[in-house]
Amino acid sequence: MKRTQHRQLKYFTWRHFLITTVIILILGVGTWGFYQVTQMHEAEAAHPETQDALDQIDQNVFLEDNDHAVSANHQLEKAGFTGTALLVENNRIILQKGYGYANEAENRFNNPQSLFQIASIQKSFTATLIMQQVQQGKLSLETLLARYYPNVPNARRITIKQLLTMTSGLSQTGEDQNVISELDNVNFDASHVKLLPSNRWTYQAINFRLLAGILMKITHQSYWELFNNVFNKQYHLNIANYENFMHSEHRTIAYQNGNIVPDNPRQYARETGTGNVAMSAGMLYRYYRLLIDHKIITVSRLHDMWQPVVGESYSSGLYHWGKYNSGHGILDGFEPTIVITNNGRSAVILLSNSRVRGKSWQTLAKALFTQMTAIKTR
Repeated sequence: MKRTQHRQLKYFTWRHFLITTVIILILGVGTWGFYQVTQMHEAEAAHPETQDALDQIDQNVFLEDNDHAVSANHQLEKAGFTGTALLVENNRIILQKGYGYANEAENRFNNPQSLFQIASIQKSFTATLIMQQVQQGKLSLETLLARYYPNVPNARRITIKQLLTMTSGLSQTGEDQNVISELDNVNFDASHVKLLPSNRWTYQAINFRLLAGILMKITHQSYWELFNNVFNKQYHLNIANYENFMHSEHRTIAYQNGNIVPDNPRQYARETGTGNVAMSAGMLYRYYRLLIDHKIITVSRLHDMWQPVVGESYSSGLYHWGKYNSGHGILDGFEPTIVITNNGRSAVILLSNSRVRGKSWQTLAKALFTQMTAIKTR
């Protein structure tokens, strides 16, 4: 009996010893992990340049100890750039500042909060809204245009994918001179379409105007209502439609060859889904990071959205070049350009409100990107 009790006592002693040891190890690891996290947060607080680029959206940033930032700033000033420039290198904003006037008459200068028309870059947002409908099972990339616009020439052979890649073979033949609503505008465009000789890639805005119309028919919302609900209310990108842009304190005035470009509400009203919203450089970068980080659509849907047809580079508002993607637009004195790596951690964004005939800021944007990343651009 005593021997049995002795064995049980010995068993419980070892058992308690093991349990105690495990608990001490767990507490030790947890404490060390907490210490490591604390040290990391303290290090980030002491060195804010190590924080994620998204933490500094719409802030003035100029890292004067960064050679690429210093060189880019010099080149932008020398070129007479007017607008807001944003350079992100390895997930760190190295330069974000305004150049030139937002409104010369008011002596107001561009800054990181300045709003610029993003012109054709808006097509990327329209494509994203389409892919959300695909993700929800309300649409597929093989859905035929005829389901929504049966009277468009060749609609029974044109797919959503072909609209996204601008390989539908469609071209617009007229513009609505009296836009009443977004849906009416798209319906007018859909009735003024012709077939090109082939369906090889050609840049035709009608593809994305039809996509905007499809979105309105599926969701029973106006294009702007849907756009605002997703990108502003859900993802807080602070994008302005034309009316809001005109009344914003951050509005920029467009200049062409040094002269003010007159306001043209009709022109912007016709750009349903294709180029009539404004935003800041920082928020444009945030949008692409949300996409690339799969916060808006899934990995597979982003792959589908950004996949060009064989032999081409364009799809869904961007040109895709292997290691990087680029987007560009021109509209009434505004010229936006973005060049961004596939992982989104390095980018150059130039949003300009001043154009000189025969000159493009896209060349400078690509040169700055190559200098910063060593990736050759086309």
